[in-house]
Amino acid sequence: MNALFALISARNIEFFRDRSALGWSLLFPIIIVVALVLVFDDDNSTLYQVGVYGDATGYSAQLDTLKSIKHIEIIYYQDLEEAKHKVSRHLIDGLVSGDNYWVNPDSAQGYILEQVILGKLPELQKSAITGKAVRHVEWLLPGIIGMNMMFSALYGVGYVVVRYRRTGVLKRLKVTPLSAWQFLASQLLSRLGATVLSAIIVFAVIALMFDIRSQGNVLLLVLNTLLGSAAMISIGLLVASRTCSDELCNGLLNVISWPMMFLSGIWFSLEGSTPWVRFLADCLPLTHMNDANRAVIIDGAGFFDIGDHLLFLVAIILVCLGAASRSFRWD
Repeated sequence: MNALFALISARNIEFFRDRSALGWSLLFPIIIVVALVLVFDDDNSTLYQVGVYGDATGYSAQLDTLKSIKHIEIIYYQDLEEAKHKVSRHLIDGLVSGDNYWVNPDSAQGYILEQVILGKLPELQKSAITGKAVRHVEWLLPGIIGMNMMFSALYGVGYVVVRYRRTGVLKRLKVTPLSAWQFLASQLLSRLGATVLSAIIVFAVIALMFDIRSQGNVLLLVLNTLLGSAAMISIGLLVASRTCSDELCNGLLNVISWPMMFLSGIWFSLEGSTPWVRFLADCLPLTHMNDANRAVIIDGAGFFDIGDHLLFLVAIILVCLGAASRSFRWD
């Protein structure tokens, strides 16, 4: 028993002396709770989403009436065709512009919303938009695959490099002609192949099970998945480039992965979210990978349609790999 208590005491002393790990274990839950409350705690929950297009000064009275209806979220659009497309695919429940409104007669949400609008604004003229709703599995699949890739990329690389440093493997590699960028590139390419291959297999199996067919080029999906996975692996390498503690590495990777889980559109759409939430989401590589994959699968988007997402992912790869190479420590 003395040996058991001695080992417990030694491990506790080791943990408490690692101030970085202790700090993360105390701060991380507080940060997560505060973030979730700020983003999701809302007493005025949204039941319907209404798009608004055009200069609101011309129909401010109608707009004020819409805003006065509880549990309706107003989303402003600068492109009328984009807004109509959202209605046709049941991504929003209705659209108002001037003295006109658009609903999809096949949408249950749109039908209820129309009754509410007619009750408050009977003078509006109706226009119907037809279109097939996006199936939930079609919308959810890219996010689930992206989440799986995120965990594989971040933790699969981060823990390996930290373990190499802690066990002295990196110290041995230091005396070889191997440079830091060569080591990091080898880790990236090795993990990249395994991550993308598993994502392709999962997508193929689910697509066959639920009859999901990509409206766009499948090769474009592969390209976007490659860049998205490489971007997240690069972040994992940057975190591990100087970290010696498993606990600290775990805390840093949690701080990175949890926001991506909630803000990258894995489980629900951020359509109409507050500007600062949307800004945070747009800073995350998983958001761009998910948005681009959904655009290709659901809307048949082409290379130039998702070009801004691809450029963002390339920038993340270059910046994180460059920073990791410069700050990398072998011991």
